Amino acid sequence: MPLPQEFIDELHERNDIVDVIGSYVSLNHRGRLYTALCPFHNEKTPSFTIFPETSSFYCFGCHEGGDVISFVMKYENLEYMEAVRLLADRAGMTLPDGTDQSAAQRKKRILEANRAAARFFFSQLNTEQGRKARIYLRDRGLEDRTIAKYGIGYAPDTWDSLKKHLNEKGFTNDEIVDAGLCSRTQKGNVVDFFRERVMFPVIDLRGQIIAFSGRTIADDPRKYLNTRDTSVFKKSRTLFSFNFAKNSDQHRLILVEGQMDVISLWQAGFTEAVATLGTAITEEHAQLISRYVNDVLLCYDSDEAGQRATRRAIDILRAAGIDTGVIEVVGAKDPDELIKKSGAAAFRALIDRASGSMEYELSKALRKYDIEQPEDRVKYIDEAVSILSRSASVTETEVWAGKVSQQTGVDKNTIIYSVQRKRQAKRASDARKENGRFAQSIGERYNLRSYDRDKLGAVSAERRLVALLCAHPDLCRSIRERVSGSDFTAPEVGAIFDAVCGQIEDSEFSGFASLTSVLDQTQVSALAGMIAESSSVQYKPQDADFFIDKILENRSKVSKDDLVNMSAEDINRMIRNRKK
Repeated sequence: MPLPQEFIDELHERNDIVDVIGSYVSLNHRGRLYTALCPFHNEKTPSFTIFPETSSFYCFGCHEGGDVISFVMKYENLEYMEAVRLLADRAGMTLPDGTDQSAAQRKKRILEANRAAARFFFSQLNTEQGRKARIYLRDRGLEDRTIAKYGIGYAPDTWDSLKKHLNEKGFTNDEIVDAGLCSRTQKGNVVDFFRERVMFPVIDLRGQIIAFSGRTIADDPRKYLNTRDTSVFKKSRTLFSFNFAKNSDQHRLILVEGQMDVISLWQAGFTEAVATLGTAITEEHAQLISRYVNDVLLCYDSDEAGQRATRRAIDILRAAGIDTGVIEVVGAKDPDELIKKSGAAAFRALIDRASGSMEYELSKALRKYDIEQPEDRVKYIDEAVSILSRSASVTETEVWAGKVSQQTGVDKNTIIYSVQRKRQAKRASDARKENGRFAQSIGERYNLRSYDRDKLGAVSAERRLVALLCAHPDLCRSIRERVSGSDFTAPEVGAIFDAVCGQIEDSEFSGFASLTSVLDQTQVSALAGMIAESSSVQYKPQDADFFIDKILENRSKVSKDDLVNMSAEDINRMIRNRKK
């Protein structure tokens, strides 16, 4: 059952878009608008904009857009009805009777199944079969308080122990499979996903168990096995132990490679450690981190793979505006091993000696070359220039260009000039790529075989006509007499145009917010973009005629091949439009 429009309108009125988004990100007030660094992609210059007059937002960088419901859906990773429920609760509103809550109910059941599974795994740790897991944890040096803190458990070496337990608790096989706790065989049988593994619950920032990570204590070559992505869990945006680390009084994070590193550090008193789950750090991880802290220390394994991961993480965190340092583990392969061998004091000493990301990268580069040799010196300077060019800080560039100058005997100003040239070349290259991507996306999006100026002009007119219609719904009848969505060069814009007209004709239109319930998320973002592009324009009724003329003029340019494929009705309609 769709939600009544009256309810949606009231939901928007009682959840001011500026207030809601402002509770998630820091906003800057600029005239009639509000801007911010986009929470949905990495950027250094704010391109995320809120338009209070239309209760909409749009990012000119990643092209995400919508209303307050769309924002909450995207930010919180919620379905439509879940976002509506969250906003209704925020405003003290009750959902109408008969509202479809199936998606929310499915997620609720997954979370309940995960909670029941965590209790099951924890209980299995103290069984006779769990003895092997207890020995493993003791050998890793974990204390009872640590095991209890992280809810560590054991998945027995059986095919259906967890399944039977959850069935007895009232969960169906479909619900258990949806949660990723069981899987279906080719014959359709439902079997436990985790077997003979030490189990680590993954907990989100609300304290809900959303997934598990299982460490094998058998001969399985897959050392760690994680819950597959579900409707409540996405590896690319989840950090293990972040629910604890965000409350640390250190106001920073230590990013390590694995769960055992995190847990060993916590036991040793370093409560700010987190780890990714079977994946390299992503831009989504960086965005999540940036909401809570500005400083991250990277402490990956000391092997070559760990060093490559460190360099990649530096670039991603730096792009998110996060100050990044590097802890280099000496005398051990990872933090867990170091603490066992040398204790917490040794790790704290490494933190005190942690290098900044620039120092780390330059020192790694320097070790590769014998700068007493002219050829190696040139290679080092080239690599140092590339490293320096990735920094957005003028001060940092000045300081480290001076350091490279001292090392090589090359004038500091020459190095800075080379850095500036490198940055300019990168910007030009990025611009060319972006322009190419834009042209390609326009061609693909609007089915244009070539980047014909008239066609692009028609698409622009179509987008502006939709924005004008949203601002002047009273013009709908006169506009509809001349044009419909099927006349548009861009089919997706035509579909949005028809949807807007339908809302107006059915007296359901009350602005942008009333359209988000009848458009899918892609259409909502596209419409938000059309409105954003025209936010500074004061449209007049006669502008509609200009846009329609442009649309129909392009429509009338039909090739011989197109005529062959047109029906008689289409041809007659084209002739009538020309006469108008």
